[in-house]
Amino acid sequence: MRNNILKKFSFIMAFMFIFITTSIPVFASTPSISKDAPSKGSITISKKGAVFTAYKLLDAIKSGDAYEYSPSNNFKDFFNNSQYGSYSQEAIPKLSGEEVKEFAVNLHKYVLDNKISGQELTDGQKNTVDLGYYLVTETSSTSDGAAVASTPIIVSVPQVSGDSWNYDVTINPKDNTPILEKNIVKEEQRVKTSSENIGDVVKYEVKASIPVYQKNAQNIMYKFTDTMSKGLTYDEKTGFKVTSGDKVFTKGTDYTVDVKKQEDGSTIIIINFNYDNIKAYSETGITLNYQATLNKDAVINTQANEGNPNNIQLDYTNNPHVKDSYKKLNDKVTTYTWGFGIKKVDSEVNSKLLQGAEFSVKDESGKTVAKYTYDEKGQVVSLSGNGITNSKGVTTFIGLKEGKYSIKEEVAPSGYSLLKNPVEVTITANKDESGNYTGAATIEVSNSNKAGKIINDISENDGNILFNVQIENHAGFSLPSTGGLGNTGFIKIAIILLSIVCVLAILGLGYTKFENSRKTKN
Repeated sequence: MRNNILKKFSFIMAFMFIFITTSIPVFASTPSISKDAPSKGSITISKKGAVFTAYKLLDAIKSGDAYEYSPSNNFKDFFNNSQYGSYSQEAIPKLSGEEVKEFAVNLHKYVLDNKISGQELTDGQKNTVDLGYYLVTETSSTSDGAAVASTPIIVSVPQVSGDSWNYDVTINPKDNTPILEKNIVKEEQRVKTSSENIGDVVKYEVKASIPVYQKNAQNIMYKFTDTMSKGLTYDEKTGFKVTSGDKVFTKGTDYTVDVKKQEDGSTIIIINFNYDNIKAYSETGITLNYQATLNKDAVINTQANEGNPNNIQLDYTNNPHVKDSYKKLNDKVTTYTWGFGIKKVDSEVNSKLLQGAEFSVKDESGKTVAKYTYDEKGQVVSLSGNGITNSKGVTTFIGLKEGKYSIKEEVAPSGYSLLKNPVEVTITANKDESGNYTGAATIEVSNSNKAGKIINDISENDGNILFNVQIENHAGFSLPSTGGLGNTGFIKIAIILLSIVCVLAILGLGYTKFENSRKTKN
């Protein structure tokens, strides 16, 4: 349940519109402005231990009995600017919830790009401000510990309150929980588990919030530790892409990457950030994108199992004034793969194992996908060409994602007929209530070829467990795809054909004698 909630959390922090009027003269339904109306207002922030900054977007100017709004000097170039979303003043009150999120990203980017300074607001106090519309963001903390920036706010001063104007605005920012979420990227989807072929690339995405601290806090740690199991090979060539909204961070300047291969075959990657270079992006958080390849050491099983996990841990400073005061967040994703053996047997005597049969395995698109097999010593080796049954009548194909596969006999064992049509099998993965793979799966023969059937699983020396597909071969003649008549049927047909030949021979011999006798008489 927790993962489902986290999945729905958006790292593009949503804006909360406390009240928005039009950005041009106020509607006639708004209250009249009294003659002694103040020329300034105030904003009071109710969040202990936080420091906020207010950026004035629009100036409010009294015009007769109403307020007119126009862009402040700092934000004149923001509106109708294609680089920042082409927002007009008139469009702001009409933005939907999702559109407001995008507006937040563009507005924050404009503030950073133009190095705009705002007015600092102290929590618990009335902070005097000019009249207008403000973007209010949490920029630092006065408490000793780390905090995650509250949801940014757009607030108008003054606001309509009943049938009058309120010039002293109080806002109660909503705290956000620290977030770390890792997903596997499957096209447009973000998932916690996936099934892949060995050799496939697995793409990862990590999103995390950035905590805020006291001004001038030092020695802030913000570090990710990524652990890839031995079945995953980190793609160092592609590396990491680190972003916050449209901002792309630079390796070596904003962060470092240290890759360490472990004795157990796993890989540990440490991504360490220069906090001073990322603290301005606390509203949008950090996003990491990188990838790995599922390799020949992948865990394979037919039952629920740990699969091939990729764990992520975020370590961040909790209290800069206390030595070794850190907090941790963890998340993980898992990739699964499967495999099967082919056991080649005599159709009449299944205990007779057939060596030398060659098979190819293709997916639904006709692509040859199986790239690895077990040799007779139980070692995983690259599969070059077809899989060939050994002295035990077995060949294996490992590292297959869920789906349908066509097993085609390319070469029959010596003295046996070649199976004309493939045996098709389907691997179906089991999922839990959340739709995540468990590692367990089933396999079935999914076409009408009676030569194939599923038998007991195969256990390999390395602990992997494979499905087992038994395929029968018939001695002698080539067979139809559905399994044919069997040896007995062919013997009967041969006897009938031989009888016909004998009858024809006798009739032919009789006819010859008759012709010779007739010619002699003449």
